[in-house]
Amino acid sequence: MTAVAGALAFLTACSGPSANPDTRERVPTRSGAKSPRVPSAPDLRGESFDVRFARDGSGFALLGECGSTGCRQRVAVLDQGADAWRLGQSPLPDTTGSDGITAGLTLLGPGRALLTEGRWPPPDRTWFTSDGGRHWRQGSSMPSGTTAVVPEDGVLVAGCLRADREGNDCEPSALLAVLPATGQIRTLAAQPALEGELIPAGETAKPAEEDAGTLLFVSGRDPHSGRSALAVSQDRGHRWRTSPLPGAAGQGRVTGVVAAGKVLYVARRGHLPEETNVKNGLLSLYRSTDDGRTWERVWRHRKGMEPRSILGVPVAGADGSLTVHSEDGVWRSTDGGHSFTRRQGSGGPSGSVTTTSLGYLWADSFGAGSWRLSADGIRWASFNVGGAA
Repeated sequence: MTAVAGALAFLTACSGPSANPDTRERVPTRSGAKSPRVPSAPDLRGESFDVRFARDGSGFALLGECGSTGCRQRVAVLDQGADAWRLGQSPLPDTTGSDGITAGLTLLGPGRALLTEGRWPPPDRTWFTSDGGRHWRQGSSMPSGTTAVVPEDGVLVAGCLRADREGNDCEPSALLAVLPATGQIRTLAAQPALEGELIPAGETAKPAEEDAGTLLFVSGRDPHSGRSALAVSQDRGHRWRTSPLPGAAGQGRVTGVVAAGKVLYVARRGHLPEETNVKNGLLSLYRSTDDGRTWERVWRHRKGMEPRSILGVPVAGADGSLTVHSEDGVWRSTDGGHSFTRRQGSGGPSGSVTTTSLGYLWADSFGAGSWRLSADGIRWASFNVGGAA
């Protein structure tokens, strides 16, 4: 595991961002919603390797400027309504030698964020800001006490305090919550009835006709069948119900759940048999129309069938489409994920998609600080953060 993957792992799911992208923030899916406009900042020194946005349009970005002797780690901040990014104060130390980037970023609402530093597990140190990165207070990397729910703007994370013998996966441990007011970490009092490694699998808005709020998802293994399963909470983690994923036997990881109105989608990925040239294999896709109570497998891997891989999460468009960014182009479905066609002109690594409070966030597979945002999974607005030498 690389240094940057290790640092981010503690606060996402005990795996690097390529294995379990951050999907913990709400995804708006209003039909026809305009993609938010974010100013570019190409003059900031270093390359942006993590960007997060709050629901008011403010955000944070981590930048790394690396040379032959190490890396300087910086924090950039976008204030609400601002037309330019600014460099915030950064408590992160420079790295030396081959350590690379060792920082992780967790957004906790407008102007609030938690930084982690060090190799996983757990991170060496954490810092919290509540004023847009102007001041940081050092915190703890270990949980203390319990919380009955994940507060609004709080973040559900995997409690990975010990790795397996290979140093890749977490041994079974409890889910944690990062508190938005302080950045402190608490153990969630009610744990879902799942076995194995518990991985936060996204937060989506409830259907518009229901009460305001969100659905929290966690992946693990069904204790009865041993197959992959999802747990969902409608009350911020106070209570959970579990649902197995049909046909999800063997190894594999579940991506974040995404939503378009009442329809939910989730992907399961892992090693593809007889597909040695695929790194991020797409095993299956699932669809739910009842808030995650039941799941239908709409697509499964078959040798030679595309898409064979997925980078990040699937994109559920407000027009009913489903898009997968893969190692070999962009693939689009108009029949609920049952079949796909390649987007014209796409080929090779097509970028990775995660989610933020503003919508879907696309990152270029080749870095260089290129990003795109979409509120509806259809129209995208491009911006750039960092890149100056």
